[in-house]
Amino acid sequence: MGTPGEKEEKVSLDLSEEILLSMEVGMSFKDYNGRISSMDFHRASSYLVTASDDESIRLYDVAAGTSLKTINSKKYGVDLVCFTSHPTTVIYSSKNGWDESLRLLSLHDNKYLRYFKGHHDRVVSLSLCPRKDCFISGSLDRTVLLWDQRAEKCQGLLTFFKN
Repeated sequence: MGTPGEKEEKVSLDLSEEILLSMEVGMSFKDYNGRISSMDFHRASSYLVTASDDESIRLYDVAAGTSLKTINSKKYGVDLVCFTSHPTTVIYSSKNGWDESLRLLSLHDNKYLRYFKGHHDRVVSLSLCPRKDCFISGSLDRTVLLWDQRAEKCQGLLTFFKN
């Protein structure tokens, strides 16, 4: 929901088999050929960020066709990654199995800006609110947490119980 008078931009595309068969690869980055566990396009820039099985985060400029930066996260691993509203700041989840914290990372200078601790098992879902500095995370610990990027503690909690 935007402010009064603000229009939501919606795009609709019917994909037929004919259209899909006519598509071609427009760009291919050859800097990594392993498994990519997560990727996200920045909402207002031409940047793409990926999380890879080699425990790295890669930043690309898809309009220029360039790989801009690779940041390793060997200590924590990296599973899910998504942009914040800023094109060089991401939130990511680890996959090391011993620290389920989410991390707010500046790709510009490779510095952690904040840690978000609250989950007790692997984070399997991560989604940012496009208009606020909030995001939600879902975990195998059966919780969904609501976060504000400016605060370390979660702002809301949903717990799901077994029937």
